[in-house]
Amino acid sequence: MRIPLYLDIYKEDLSFEKKSIIIGFFDNGQLLGVGIMSNKGSVYKIEYLCVDSEIQSSGIGGKLLCYLEKIAIEKGGEKICMDARVSAEQFYLRHGYKPIGDIFLLDYAPVQHIVIEKILK
Repeated sequence: MRIPLYLDIYKEDLSFEKKSIIIGFFDNGQLLGVGIMSNKGSVYKIEYLCVDSEIQSSGIGGKLLCYLEKIAIEKGGEKICMDARVSAEQFYLRHGYKPIGDIFLLDYAPVQHIVIEKILK
């Protein structure tokens, strides 16, 4: 996700990940996708959902998303949201998410994003 945008993961503040839920999808020890989710009370936020670009559309992203939702529900989550790339909006719509607000650019990722959310309860 970062390489095409010339972003350097080593320059980011990832300290929030200490309290986040991090899951990975592996095949024979190779990481194919990752999801990172934080929360504030009953609202969960997917910080990152990323699948290797060579195998996108293989179902891995959907599996990761469903697993994150399951974890949020088990922990009492009522809503899940994220700043999604507009290019991935159709993926989230297929999984029951709704866009909220206008398209915007993140300071650290100069591609179009939109807030999306899904009510879990």
